[in-house]
Amino acid sequence: MSRILIVDDEPDMRLAVRNVLKLRGYEILEAGDGPAALELARGSRPDLVLLDMRLPGMDGIEVLEGLKKIDETLPVVMITGYGHIQSAVDVMKLGASEYLQKPFENAQLVETVKKFVQGPPPPKRSYAVPLREQPRPEPVRFERPAAVPAPKTRRRPSLAAAVAALLLAGGLFYAYLKAGQASYYREYQGAAANISAMVWRGDKLVAGDWLSRAVYVYAPGPDGLKLEETFPLEKTHISGLAAAGDTLYVADAWRKVVEARAITRGLPLLKTFPMPGKVSALFYDGEYLWTCDSEGNAVLRRPDQELTPAVSFRLPEKPDQLFRDGKYLWTAVSSTGLVYRHKLDSGLTLDGTFSLKTLRAGYPLSSFAWKNGRLWLARDGLTVLTEAGRGELVRQD
Repeated sequence: MSRILIVDDEPDMRLAVRNVLKLRGYEILEAGDGPAALELARGSRPDLVLLDMRLPGMDGIEVLEGLKKIDETLPVVMITGYGHIQSAVDVMKLGASEYLQKPFENAQLVETVKKFVQGPPPPKRSYAVPLREQPRPEPVRFERPAAVPAPKTRRRPSLAAAVAALLLAGGLFYAYLKAGQASYYREYQGAAANISAMVWRGDKLVAGDWLSRAVYVYAPGPDGLKLEETFPLEKTHISGLAAAGDTLYVADAWRKVVEARAITRGLPLLKTFPMPGKVSALFYDGEYLWTCDSEGNAVLRRPDQELTPAVSFRLPEKPDQLFRDGKYLWTAVSSTGLVYRHKLDSGLTLDGTFSLKTLRAGYPLSSFAWKNGRLWLARDGLTVLTEAGRGELVRQD
């Protein structure tokens, strides 16, 4: 796994860059000033440094010179703001490998990093359209022992015994069906590889991609999922989606806003609501719009003209995904891949912690939703949507 050192005195900037790159499978180190950056470079030997040009005390040029003394071959990408393009060109002459000008897009950042370090290896498995249901192992068959000759006269089973046998057979068949549903697993080819939010609206699956900045609408069919519509949202970094009637709420953690958009052609913007934090997840439960920020502050808001807060909670796992069904609040953390189940009580008491049975190394869980008892998953970096039974969740506590 490639190791990247981010050097910037702005915590929000480090957070934004870290989130983008960590979801791509890179190991991240951070420093807020020059001395800390040089100490990390000596001890941890990063594969790439993203270095802000303007730092307190020791500036970016001095840090660049220090980095080159530690490792002449270490690639360094200078990050510059304020339109100082000439300064960026000058520091490239001093040994910088590339520069990025603020504000830059996610895609620019990812593509620049790819020039110098490798990402996680691609999955060994290739996906077809549609992907077939995963094969199940054949049941073990036991040979029946040779029958013992029965006496010529045999008593007929009683009616009660026959009924008991039927009930037993029915119970075993129900258990078989239930087990099959729990272990169900199927994957479908999607249209985008960086899904950050999913929500079911009736029989349509709505998915938002943070890198392409687009919303995709799928409909289930006999051959899997069919892409019906694509809505580009060029100025929105999609971190959460929620559908409430004819309104689609879209969270943008970078801009600290929640957008209300009409569910019609083009998803026209109705209103933008400033948020106190970086909203990482949304969910509408039929009465309240749930918002959750990067610090774990979950707020129930009325879907009115101001998204008025009604109730607030603190979730210690600081989730970036959430979903509420009839019994529980489900949350997830992309960086760990863990899923949490909370009781719907006054404190949202933690009721269980789960991991995913099917692992995809280097492709973290980026979104999930429940539909008719089935778990729907997306993984960042894969153009695959997964439908799974409850057996996909493996309890950890």
